[in-house]
Amino acid sequence: MSSFAVISNPKKANLDSLELPSSKSISNRLLIIQYLSNSDLNIENLSTSDDTILLKQNLNKVKQRISNTDFSNEFIELQCKNAGTTCRFLISLLSITYGKWIINADERMQNRPIIPLIESLKSLGADIETASLDKVFPLRIKGKRLTSSKDITLPSNLSSQFISSMAMIAPFIDNGLQINLSPRQVSIPYINMTASLMRENGADVRLEKDKLIIKKGNYTFKSTKVESDWSAAAFAYSIVALGEIKTLKIKDLYQDSTQGDSIVADLFSNFFNVSTEFDTEGVSLRFDKSLSTENKIVKIDFTSYPDLFLPLIATAVCLKKSFEFSGLETLTYKESDRLKNIIYEIKKIGIELSYENDKISFHKDNYPKNLSSINIDADSYNDHRIAMALSLFAFRCNSVRIKNPECVNKSFPDYWKVLSDYFKVEFSEI
Repeated sequence: MSSFAVISNPKKANLDSLELPSSKSISNRLLIIQYLSNSDLNIENLSTSDDTILLKQNLNKVKQRISNTDFSNEFIELQCKNAGTTCRFLISLLSITYGKWIINADERMQNRPIIPLIESLKSLGADIETASLDKVFPLRIKGKRLTSSKDITLPSNLSSQFISSMAMIAPFIDNGLQINLSPRQVSIPYINMTASLMRENGADVRLEKDKLIIKKGNYTFKSTKVESDWSAAAFAYSIVALGEIKTLKIKDLYQDSTQGDSIVADLFSNFFNVSTEFDTEGVSLRFDKSLSTENKIVKIDFTSYPDLFLPLIATAVCLKKSFEFSGLETLTYKESDRLKNIIYEIKKIGIELSYENDKISFHKDNYPKNLSSINIDADSYNDHRIAMALSLFAFRCNSVRIKNPECVNKSFPDYWKVLSDYFKVEFSEI
């Protein structure tokens, strides 16, 4: 049985504020650092996303196993489902955690990048065994002491989480760790975030132009509050741009955020007529048609912030903006093949997107004339960002029906509640 959400009948919202989830990226890193600190100090406003809940549950299971006085020789299984961050962070953590561990995951995780992380950990002495030559999971790990004797080099075009995962355990590796960075490293802001959070909690971390250097040591965990999620904020910006909303306030979004996706404020100001005013509590978003030039081609390189691609491509198409988007190579390896899937779903409304040489483009002259009468029947591919991006087409189409809408729980559990302030949102099962 499948579930569906139907978004239709736009309505004028009688509110001037919107509540976003807290940052999943910050929350997950803090949970790993908190665990390695052996600290019980509070993390205020921890993300309630499925990924963060799953990571916390797995860490609690590890703690319970270690504190068990009847510690046996059996392997303990941890389930990571299709949570890339949870899986990659746990692999490194368990490689230095005494005990025997099995990591299992959904079929999709079998096709997501993981082997380079495993091989790099094994070069430090980690005892990790994949299920077979062509299948990663179930993954078996025997925790032990690791030692670094040379620099680590990881693929720069697949995932920054390899580096973040290894960096966070580096203070507990003999001789520390030095990780080489490429000038074309994808999602570099996430590596900067990891280094910043490590440093704030007592680790000796230096980020040079082409190298991340972490010395052996310990963490001193500090009680902290997690800020709102700038990746989720992109969808709020889209709502303001597409609904031409005069004012929308959002708490706990900050200009000096460690989240690289805060660049969304500049992108929407430059291309989509949404201004951002910062204050001590957060931001105020305002639609202002005078901000950007009507005929400006939207050119964006998403190498450093791939999670913004989906809300921005949906916004650009809905606003009939010509665009050229690049830096898309990692999108194939996300929760779904986001590039292929969004091209296919947008084609359903009569819009052909050109994709070649790692660039996707669209010209506004190819816009269908009858878009407002179209009813879209869309697949979310169980990908939270696909589901949220496709929902934005309700601003231009008659209705949008999305399969498996509950997938938004991965990062934005209240998304449909937020959207129901602007549309009629109905749920059904078939």
